[in-house]
Amino acid sequence: MNAESNKKEPQFWKGDPSGGFAIGLVAGFIIGLINICSFNIPWLGRICFIAIWLVMGTQPRFKDKRTPEQIAKDDQEREQRLQEYREEAKARQEQRQAEKLKKNELKIQKNEIKLQKYQLKNRNKIKCPKCRSTNVQPLGVHKKGFSVGKAVAGTVVTGGLKVGALAGFAGKGSKKTDFVCMNCGKQFKK
Repeated sequence: MNAESNKKEPQFWKGDPSGGFAIGLVAGFIIGLINICSFNIPWLGRICFIAIWLVMGTQPRFKDKRTPEQIAKDDQEREQRLQEYREEAKARQEQRQAEKLKKNELKIQKNEIKLQKYQLKNRNKIKCPKCRSTNVQPLGVHKKGFSVGKAVAGTVVTGGLKVGALAGFAGKGSKKTDFVCMNCGKQFKK
């Protein structure tokens, strides 16, 4: 006897019971929602679900008429399409990651440029040596005091006159200016 002849044909489920179950479940859910919103007929969604499941499961015209080779081929094609979709999704994800990295690099470069501009802008500003604040006010030009060396040189040049001693007070003013920090109160020269 053949293996196919030993195989008994199902008595009740001659159609596609699993497909009927899935389609009946979706249709029953949708009909149930519509029923809740408008008709309000009790158990309408469940009744539709059971009816679709039974009709598709018991009617032979809903049965899959493909051969096992065709089913295997279709499964293989479906798996190949899924693999292609996965590869495309992976490529898109990698592209998004690359774009994200590029945007982050551009942000870093912009921040570095801003920092450089800020440093160039504030490089020539006078800062307090104590608190590094730029909130400083000038007090005035710093004057040099009495210079013993100039007084001795002036006395020698003038031959011991009092005018030579006054040469110790003479001289040019310094290029340094006195500043005061408005934050901490420190006085300093620059």
